[in-house]
Amino acid sequence: MKKIELTQTQNPFIGIDVSKDNLEVINDLSLHRTVCPNKMRDLDRLAKDLKKASPELIVMEATGGYETLAATAFTKAGLPFAIVFPRRVRQLAHGLGIVAKNDEIDARVIAYYGRVANIKPKPLESNELRELQALTTRRTQLVEMRLMEENRLDTAHPSIRKAIKEHIAWLCRQIQKMDAEINSRIERSETWNEKRKLLMSVPGVGSVLASTLITELPELGLLSNRKIAALVGVAPFDRDTGKSRGTRFCKGGRNSVRRVLYMATLSAARFNPVIKTFYDRLCEKGKRKKVAHIACARKMLVILNAMSRDNLSFEPSTA
Repeated sequence: MKKIELTQTQNPFIGIDVSKDNLEVINDLSLHRTVCPNKMRDLDRLAKDLKKASPELIVMEATGGYETLAATAFTKAGLPFAIVFPRRVRQLAHGLGIVAKNDEIDARVIAYYGRVANIKPKPLESNELRELQALTTRRTQLVEMRLMEENRLDTAHPSIRKAIKEHIAWLCRQIQKMDAEINSRIERSETWNEKRKLLMSVPGVGSVLASTLITELPELGLLSNRKIAALVGVAPFDRDTGKSRGTRFCKGGRNSVRRVLYMATLSAARFNPVIKTFYDRLCEKGKRKKVAHIACARKMLVILNAMSRDNLSFEPSTA
């Protein structure tokens, strides 16, 4: 069970509700409220003002990219900040009985969440990594669009089938271009290229999973096996109450990583000797195939985590 520690400090936590046009800023000690336009010049001034308050942490919600300019300004100013999941903040508000919702209330709850949840500051990634993340995200979007078009093709009227096929062909070409651009950027970086070769030494890990781990899971090799599994969302959680023992379940985590990892595990369960042996053993014990595949995904992630930590290639005898 994770130990819960309340942050005891005299320094303020700054909660920021981010929107496309403005930022609602609240100091949780003085309750001083500021509205700042979401523009670089104004954010630089805001960062200077916040630095005078010596905040323990600045907390913002992930808003699909609108928080990036603020994160950049805070990084330049050397301010500690973290970007948190909006759903968790809203769940805390409901738990506190806060039903009303507006920008000021949201900013106050965000600041309170940062204080009681022991949130740690997270540095902004480099420009190169953010560019690579954007490319991998776009590739995922293109793959999802292609799948939707392929599903439409099954029931489409003959009058539009040609147009759908042409769109699918165009999407395939775009995916190929995106793959080439991702590979080119990784090859230009000695660090990323070496890490990709290391990860792809594992049977079942292809270029897509390797690039996804590089861009979406930079913590790989830096966290414990338990923490990295929980971060991706392949760690089983208890569902017990009293004498009742519920079925363990996996929830949360980084869906973009878990989805690609799961698909790679389907291949690894057939061709990776370590994962195949583990999968077969689970099936012999009566585990459902999907449960066995999730367990294999966790095992493969643990192997990749250890390899990244020790900078060692895959060896079946020691995996």
